[in-house]
Amino acid sequence: MLLNYNILLFIIIIKIIYFIGTYNLYLKNGINLFVAVIPIYNIIILMKILNRPIWWSILLYIPIIFFYPILCLDIINIFDKCSKKDKMLLLITLGGYIIYLNINIKIIKNKKRSSSLFFSIIFTSMINIYIIQPFVIPTPSMKDSLLVGDFLFVSKLHYGIYYLRLPCFKQINHNDIIVFNFPNDFKKIPLEKKDYYLKRCIGLPGDILSIKNGLIYINGILDNKVPKILKKYILPKNLKEYNIYPENKLWNRDNYGPIYIPKKGDYLNLNLENISFYKDLITKYENSSLKIKKNKIFINNKVQSKYLVNKNYYFMLGDNRNNSLDSRYWGLIPYDHIVGKPLFIWLSILFSKNEFVRWNRCLTIINSQTENKYYIYHIMIIIYEINYLCKRRRIYR
Repeated sequence: MLLNYNILLFIIIIKIIYFIGTYNLYLKNGINLFVAVIPIYNIIILMKILNRPIWWSILLYIPIIFFYPILCLDIINIFDKCSKKDKMLLLITLGGYIIYLNINIKIIKNKKRSSSLFFSIIFTSMINIYIIQPFVIPTPSMKDSLLVGDFLFVSKLHYGIYYLRLPCFKQINHNDIIVFNFPNDFKKIPLEKKDYYLKRCIGLPGDILSIKNGLIYINGILDNKVPKILKKYILPKNLKEYNIYPENKLWNRDNYGPIYIPKKGDYLNLNLENISFYKDLITKYENSSLKIKKNKIFINNKVQSKYLVNKNYYFMLGDNRNNSLDSRYWGLIPYDHIVGKPLFIWLSILFSKNEFVRWNRCLTIINSQTENKYYIYHIMIIIYEINYLCKRRRIYR
């Protein structure tokens, strides 16, 4: 329910910003101000004001971000004294500058449309980098929550823009589905150039996690919310599986740990038993040197039995656990590798002879559980009704 409230609040905020930034356009064109607050219908009217095809109003509700910057540039071009400086401010504020223009600058009716492809591309790139970005699911590691061919929209604002690591407005919770940069690589690749992965976060900073016979235990309590594994595929205890992290443990994908997931500010008690699990944390993610000589642990060339942790860490797991490359194979995820939160599936493609699009998955909200909320049929009905209304009513401007 909390997720639904957050989405509702986000939609309301967007609608308020849109109204503040465009209401003068409606008034100057002789249109009732009430029209500016009617969802979808107000976009159709705006397309008429901007001399754009009405079908653009439908495309704007499909997550193809390229149309959003063109729309913003169309709007700014009908304001009086629109300059390159104004367009640059539009870019820097990601569209917010329209509010200032709408309130303070004179609007010219029927001004010739002149959108810049260059500014549109730059604007789109800024949005993809800092706000929201489309992704596609290429592997079945999250089956059945997410399927191969699902096209997602991922918010980079929820957990803080990771390039800038701005403050987040949502904390990561157990069982949240997270997009992150692949952590444990052998090459020193810049963070922004690493591959993107998507898994379910089952372990938070400060948790003690263990997997016993395919069941997840958090702080000694069975986690029933994690999608369960098929029993016939469970590996027996004490059967060593190749590539399990760390390699010196007698663990496998169905029997793992227990492990402690460090949080920022922790003092880890290090010994020869657990140092193999925390070595990547110390060396790769926190850039300290680590050596073991004569059964003693040297960190930054000093003998240490404790280590101060500088970041929060997370344990990720794929829902399709028999076919998932996750934290069982490459360890913990540091917070600075977190990219964002998947919001919804806007398209789902199935390459088969009988069906091409999974209509029941389109425009479904992704939440921390396996169930999805479906809105495609509601939106289709609304579009049909508005289309019927537009044919019956003459629009004046």
